[in-house]
Amino acid sequence: MLLAGGVLLALNWLSVRQVIGARGQSLVPLLDSAQTATASVPSTPSTPAHAFDSFESAVLDDLLLRSGIALVLLTACAAFLGRRLAGRSIGRLERAYAAQRVFTAQASHELRTPLTLQRTALEVPLAQGRVPADLRPALHQALAATTRSEELISSLLALATGESGTLHPTGTDLGRLVASALTDVGQDIAALCLHVRSDLAPAPVEGDAPLLAQLVSNIVINAVRHNVPHGQVHIATRHDRADGRSRLIVSNTGAVLDDATTADLFTPFRRGTPRSGAPRGSGLGLSVVKAVTDAHRGTVEAQCRAGGGLEVRVALPDRSVSA
Repeated sequence: MLLAGGVLLALNWLSVRQVIGARGQSLVPLLDSAQTATASVPSTPSTPAHAFDSFESAVLDDLLLRSGIALVLLTACAAFLGRRLAGRSIGRLERAYAAQRVFTAQASHELRTPLTLQRTALEVPLAQGRVPADLRPALHQALAATTRSEELISSLLALATGESGTLHPTGTDLGRLVASALTDVGQDIAALCLHVRSDLAPAPVEGDAPLLAQLVSNIVINAVRHNVPHGQVHIATRHDRADGRSRLIVSNTGAVLDDATTADLFTPFRRGTPRSGAPRGSGLGLSVVKAVTDAHRGTVEAQCRAGGGLEVRVALPDRSVSA
């Protein structure tokens, strides 16, 4: 509004100046030959030429002043109205997204109970040996599907919680969270004969501990699930006092990826290429990582490794995000 008004003001001022100059001959009488002969003498205020110059200058100055005041007032009105309209639109969008997140969280929470009952109803007869041999594969398949559904619901709940921005900050350490996550996937690591190297220096953070644990767990599980037999996993944590951030770096061997695929991994329900025979993930692992990182005002990036696999880097502030 201000730039367009400024251009219009300049064009209007030049146009009026040209018009006044062109019409000047009709207002100022032509000087007679005697006055022309003495043109070298500066004109006095009483001469028509000087009077017309004063008139032109006064008109243009007055036009510039009035137009400038009008431009400032119109710009202020436009800014005020634009801010109010934008505020209302953004407010409606925020309420809609908030309602969507609440619905996702509530639906995920409500679905946990029937799935837990379903899993129990499948596990009990299998554990007691009351299932005929020909029906056991079908029940095992149903149990695996139930487990995947529970994992999906947990991921959706974590994603909704991370995107809501509602945090309960407490002090924790990324190194301890990594050690716990490695214990949880110990059987998978042993089954693939993975070589895990960890450099867990103290990395203090202040944030929502359950969400941060989910973040670390998802990255570690991703590094194991998308690895290859006899592959490698390198996990490091450290604290950079200079910029007040703690960092988590996880790299793993695996399938060869390109930059486009790597950038797309943070999109919900976008799955990477799992190893043969591995359970298919929900496609929310790294989406949850990004949502939790954003909620804690951190940064996350993923880079494909030249020999195959992925490297994920997370940086989180070492103090409360509410500070």
